Amino acid sequence: MQVTIEQNGDVLATVEVKLTKTDYEPEVNKALRDYQRRAAVPGFRQGKVPFGIVKKMYGQAILAEQINKLVSDGLNDYIKSEELRVLGYPIPDADRTGTVDFDNSESFSFYFTVAMAPQVDVKLDELNIIYPKVKADADEIDKTVQKLLEDYPEVTYPEKFENGDVLELRSTQADAGGKEVEDGYQITAVLDSKEIVSEEMLNLLAGKELGSEFIFNFSKALGDHEKVIKVLKLDAQNNDLTESDFNVVIDEIRRTEASTLQESFFQRIFPNDELADEAAFRARVGQEIEKQLDAQSDFFVYSVALRKLVDDSTMKFDAGFMKQWLIDSSNGKISASELEESYPDYEKSIRYQLIEEDLVNKYPELRVSKEEVRQYVAGYFFGQMKMESTPEMEEMLSSTIDSILKNKKEEERIVRQLRENKMVKVFKENLRLTIEEVSSSEFKKLVENNSMLEKED
Repeated sequence: MQVTIEQNGDVLATVEVKLTKTDYEPEVNKALRDYQRRAAVPGFRQGKVPFGIVKKMYGQAILAEQINKLVSDGLNDYIKSEELRVLGYPIPDADRTGTVDFDNSESFSFYFTVAMAPQVDVKLDELNIIYPKVKADADEIDKTVQKLLEDYPEVTYPEKFENGDVLELRSTQADAGGKEVEDGYQITAVLDSKEIVSEEMLNLLAGKELGSEFIFNFSKALGDHEKVIKVLKLDAQNNDLTESDFNVVIDEIRRTEASTLQESFFQRIFPNDELADEAAFRARVGQEIEKQLDAQSDFFVYSVALRKLVDDSTMKFDAGFMKQWLIDSSNGKISASELEESYPDYEKSIRYQLIEEDLVNKYPELRVSKEEVRQYVAGYFFGQMKMESTPEMEEMLSSTIDSILKNKKEEERIVRQLRENKMVKVFKENLRLTIEEVSSSEFKKLVENNSMLEKED
């Protein structure tokens, strides 16, 4: 087998795969012998059909099949061994190949057109980009401080109950006479007194102290069976207890009050900082806001730079070849007319892929390992689902992670997400950045304008 390549301009090449009899005859005869053992021909026992008859009946079909396989393997091996950077896959050149005469020819030449990937050399350090350094304004700091006050109220544990407190009640099922039922249902119930709708029950609780013991009816207090079931954690076997009296002991009283801007509150929000006054606290809040905004600025700069790399690229493609490849590879999902409208988007996508490939070669830290993908999935369970990370739990999750990653689309989505996170970091570290301070409103407009440009692209 002889494989040669001929360059046709800057972006296309023709690959010729030439076969002679010595290349294909052994494979064809081997296939015919195998077929001879299995062939069922009237007048002959299976496996006893003469080779000549098998060759006459099936020789041409098997010859075509074996030559097609040899050509395909030879073409792919050549591209791989020569490390040719091609786009898509080779398209047969029917005009140059012509009609293949399997009956009268012993040597065959097959021609394929290939699109050569353009050379890409991305130099991030030569790209000048404005980096918007967002300063937190007073209004934004005020809103954040107010939310912190709401989200982190003061919790105290008083000795005596007041309406609005939350109670932990050690509760034991009681009979009609108020006596605890032997082996009766027991539970520590958490009751928010703001949920109590009965004046009688509120009056019963009024002035009760920590450790007080008394008979209490949750159904009267809450006035809703579903709420009682939830508070007492009843199940199908004992939800008939919703109307029952319980002997309760107050184990804990919790009182929640609005926080105020004082040193104890500052310490709760920033335990590692010493913030003596409100001004210092607000300045610290501003720093946290700006830290979060920095992450948004990092992504903004990455998206702006990436779009500039794609839009300013001088890569050349043969549109005719690319369109034909896209139509052929779509398996009928894209028509020629539909492609005419969307082809610029496909070409931008290819530019991006080639730019990303060059960056991954230049910056090994952009590679995403299988272990990183697994850790990402595990992080969902240990982070968002707040599962405790223990060796036993990690072992149990291993099969779950394997199952999730069997979905190749999901795995590819995770790889893209991890790659993008890495790209944001690499871009920030290597771009030539000019820092400009902007307000939150100015940054919001920048992001909106950039989003509009991305939609147009």
